[in-house]
Amino acid sequence: MAAGAFEARVDGGYVAHLDAAERGVLVAVVDEVVELLGGDPGMSDGDDPLEMVRLGASLVPAPTDPALLRLLPDASRADAAVAAEFRRLTEEELRSTKVGNLLRLRAALVHAGPAMVVQPGEAPGLAAALTDLRLVLAERLGVSTEADADELHRLAVQGDPAEAETGEVTRRFLALVYDLLTLLQDSLVWLMLDGLPGDDEPDPRRPPR
Repeated sequence: MAAGAFEARVDGGYVAHLDAAERGVLVAVVDEVVELLGGDPGMSDGDDPLEMVRLGASLVPAPTDPALLRLLPDASRADAAVAAEFRRLTEEELRSTKVGNLLRLRAALVHAGPAMVVQPGEAPGLAAALTDLRLVLAERLGVSTEADADELHRLAVQGDPAEAETGEVTRRFLALVYDLLTLLQDSLVWLMLDGLPGDDEPDPRRPPR
């Protein structure tokens, strides 16, 4: 399995090997997205995420931050009234769910040693959190097509970032983070799919083992 990717354990859990620097960077990204959603990264496991993002029953405007709009998209692009009403009814719970998933991922990263272990029952929520992190980074990096993603991957795997032009060092660092999130998300999702009954034929899109 590629370094950083999740792999199956004999006890039925999933494990990813991440060094301290990788875990620290991912925690920082989690904290940014939790705050973007209106939550508090310092919440304890016993706190209710809903209390941290309560919006009230009035009309909820669409986010102006494009990254937040990716996490909380309009339900309808054709009917503004429908989109606004759907947002009023659902956004509070959606934010709460996303913040809760992100905080569980944060806890897994903070409390992990070199090996971050995820039980199958926790995997869907953590995979959703990884997806949200990728969506925010994709928006910040201008990734909207597969071609954009391929170009970002090429940037991540090219030479020494110190040799890059001014401004490209930061972008390459974020590209490396995006690549790591992609690897973690893809490998975790494939392990979840492996646990479902069905066709055992290999899929060419599966991350390398």
